[in-house]
Amino acid sequence: MVREGDQDDSPLAFPEPESVTRGRQRRRGLIALAAALGLLATAVAVLWFSPLLALRSVELQGAELLPEARADELLSDLRGTPLPQIGTGDVAQRLGQENVVDQVQTRAELPDTLHVEITEHPPVAQVTGEDGVELYSENGDVIRSFDGPEILDSEDYAIPEISSEAALGDEQVFAAVVAVLGELPEGARAQLESASADTIDSVTLELADGRTVLWGGEDQGPAKAEVLEAILASEDEAITEADTVDISTPSTPVTR
Repeated sequence: MVREGDQDDSPLAFPEPESVTRGRQRRRGLIALAAALGLLATAVAVLWFSPLLALRSVELQGAELLPEARADELLSDLRGTPLPQIGTGDVAQRLGQENVVDQVQTRAELPDTLHVEITEHPPVAQVTGEDGVELYSENGDVIRSFDGPEILDSEDYAIPEISSEAALGDEQVFAAVVAVLGELPEGARAQLESASADTIDSVTLELADGRTVLWGGEDQGPAKAEVLEAILASEDEAITEADTVDISTPSTPVTR
């Protein structure tokens, strides 16, 4: 029996509508997400500017013709920059000042090391002059010069020689010779002694074994390169004993 003084005058509790509950949970989730994003942004900002991640060491790979001292010089202004701020494009832009550099890949190693892998343009020709030796890429660019006390090790680079007269006499003729050499696979190029031309359509290759290959012009380059490889691999006496092999028309090579 409930006495009059014992009555509870507090309002009755009604269940909270489900939509209100979902709204409260959503707000809490958004607040938690915003807090997490804020912490992440703070962490990124700290790493982005942190002197603890400043570049101090560069590990270079793939540089054979690019002197390491020159690479260090080109990248010197990046030292002290936090690693997160250094992209592959930054490195490629600096190293790309050297014609020998074709492609660049980078990888950061925390806390302070940057690994740089370089792909170089292969040398396809060399020109020897009074001042030394210059190596050229398939694009006709000088990719390395050897002069003074520097010595080109012929065992490291089996590169056909182009006379300095041809290099200086006519730019178009020289470009044609270099373009032809650039068409050749490395193995075939290694078996050449020299290359020359009087005109853009009269490129001549001298093999290391003494045979002469009349290449002609730049046209049908891939087909001519294929024929030349076949000639170099052939054991047919008509080819091995020939003084001259004319592949200017690759479909009908001629020996004499």
